[in-house]
Amino acid sequence: MSGSETELLVRDEGRLRIITLNRPDRMNALTPDLHHLLQEAVVSAAQDTDVGAVALTGAGRAFCSGGDMRKSSDDTAKAVRPETVEERADLVMHHGRTSVTLHRMGKPTIALINGAAAGSGMALALACDLRIISAGAVMRTAYAGIGLSGDLGLSYFLNHLVGPAKAAEFLFLNEKLDAETCERVGLVNRIVAPDDFENEALALARQVAAGPTVAFRCMKQNLHMAANAPLEHVIEREAYNTARCVRTQDVKEASTAFREKRPPLFKGY
Repeated sequence: MSGSETELLVRDEGRLRIITLNRPDRMNALTPDLHHLLQEAVVSAAQDTDVGAVALTGAGRAFCSGGDMRKSSDDTAKAVRPETVEERADLVMHHGRTSVTLHRMGKPTIALINGAAAGSGMALALACDLRIISAGAVMRTAYAGIGLSGDLGLSYFLNHLVGPAKAAEFLFLNEKLDAETCERVGLVNRIVAPDDFENEALALARQVAAGPTVAFRCMKQNLHMAANAPLEHVIEREAYNTARCVRTQDVKEASTAFREKRPPLFKGY
């Protein structure tokens, strides 16, 4: 295994796929190589029918501090190659597909925010469906501090989660947002004590991964449509997805488990 490949760790726990950014000495800052590996891992998880949910986290004391500014500075100093605005835009758009896949894949995605999440690291966390944060962790948009406008869908996710006024505040003022603030404004779902973070956050992720996969995929479709579509269209989509779910083995298992007074054991189909 090459050094770059060890910078991203992928493992399965039952039907939970855990993807870990593994550059703890650099607070899991993203290089182009690491982002390429992450994108491949996210796409693979989305396509793997044995995966019920995906958890994204970071090694060490950070979730992801954003792009590796030292690597970017080194490349600029070495004048690696001439680059037009269009070429840079194409690269950033390519990286942005990771956020799209996390957000759109037909299974739940969960950010386990064990430490600082800044810039593109914050965007990756917000791209997930659920976000569990350690009580000592912080989030920060970061871009205003380095003269950039933002990428990986951060403006989209902020606008949808906290509204345009708060999104502008967080981007323009670039303040650190502690865990309590993040929960209060709706950026995260739950706060977990640092000492219990790994066990509690993974327990919740495993619970989601063991759920009814088809129903979860349909729920995501319903929620995404509900963000913009008229009520009548949402009701139509809900009706169609309910009809699809009724035909699954998981619904039959839920009915059997109810009669037998036990928790259902979903298979994901």
